[in-house]
Amino acid sequence: MEKSKGSKSQEGIVYERLFDVIIEQKLQPGARLTEISLADIFSVSRTVVRRALLRLSYEGVVDIKPNIGAIVTTTEPEDVPQYFEARRIVEGALIRKVAGKLTTFQEETLNAMVREENRYFMGGNRARGLRKSIDFHFYIADIANNKPLAEMGKKMIARTSLIVAQYNLSGSGGCACVDHSALVDVMVNGPGDIAESMMHEHLQHIEDNLYFGKQNIETDLYRILEVDRS
Repeated sequence: MEKSKGSKSQEGIVYERLFDVIIEQKLQPGARLTEISLADIFSVSRTVVRRALLRLSYEGVVDIKPNIGAIVTTTEPEDVPQYFEARRIVEGALIRKVAGKLTTFQEETLNAMVREENRYFMGGNRARGLRKSIDFHFYIADIANNKPLAEMGKKMIARTSLIVAQYNLSGSGGCACVDHSALVDVMVNGPGDIAESMMHEHLQHIEDNLYFGKQNIETDLYRILEVDRS
């Protein structure tokens, strides 16, 4: 049966809000996402919630397990290097395609992202800074003009961002504004092989700063989501 326009809108709201709080590391890996609670929080049906969770599952942000339900995706420490290796390969290819070919608009957009990211971090808003950092990498994927490669890149960016959330909760979160400024410079001037090498170094820096100790998991969906019902 085809979904109604209203149903699609509700699903989109739930999906986007959950994606944001997960990617911004407010809702950490391992946290359980119960359909009943989410339906109550968003004042929607469980069917709407289920569809939103399935979208997140497709993107690798949420795991849906039999007899357990949906949880924010977790990654075992021994699997972490594989995901970062995959991201380096894919994002290295993406930035190589972009290097030396940026339009003025794209250059200005990337620089604006770096400034906004830095403003959030300097102001103590780490969650929004992290989201802007991810948006920076998403944008590089978007402007590389290769849809399949961009989709793979975004999945790896989202997954490794969850890994950072799981293993670096009290740290910087990975990306550094100074690294992003350097990446913009090399995307403007090229060449592609240098841009690829810098992206590899940038992502290796993030991986090297992970901490594989025990972390506390936030589970209060009502407090985290704080949906405005007015």
